Amino acid sequence: MLFAINCTSSTDDEISQAPVKGILQDMVVLILLDEISETVTQSLKDDCYVRKNISNRCIERKVPLSIWTEMEETLLTYTRVDQKFPDKYSGKDAFCLINEHKQEAGIPFEIGAKVEIIALASNDCQRVMLMRPGNPSMKFPTSLVKIRVLDGKDKGLEGWTWAGAVKKE
Repeated sequence: MLFAINCTSSTDDEISQAPVKGILQDMVVLILLDEISETVTQSLKDDCYVRKNISNRCIERKVPLSIWTEMEETLLTYTRVDQKFPDKYSGKDAFCLINEHKQEAGIPFEIGAKVEIIALASNDCQRVMLMRPGNPSMKFPTSLVKIRVLDGKDKGLEGWTWAGAVKKE
């Protein structure tokens, strides 16, 4: 009779499956302006985020094409309950926070560089707040992934970037 036990350990944010490889690409996010100022219907969200109907309420915004070595996970408010109660918010959402006031500025990445996704945010954030000196803080409806650059000028660099900036192979 043969009995074997195999144990491994990993941190919470490591990917437990086979590595996912991809290529860095340009990225924009869609922002539903009403979402941060009032409660919006699912139909309005679908028009912006699913159907991608660009309008004066649903805008495209370029994100900085950067890799940050550090990222914080936090809970922040995102939407107000409605216009009648401008100080009342819907609750807290999981955010990934990049704060260049407290950490190094992001390193611009090379479009087309091959990367490997090595981790996801443990809080499964679907929103990112970016704080940069000299700029207002910005909230983006997207998430971050931790990558390792496999080739190009930043080969070996590990850090956090936008999930949509990695085109999976």
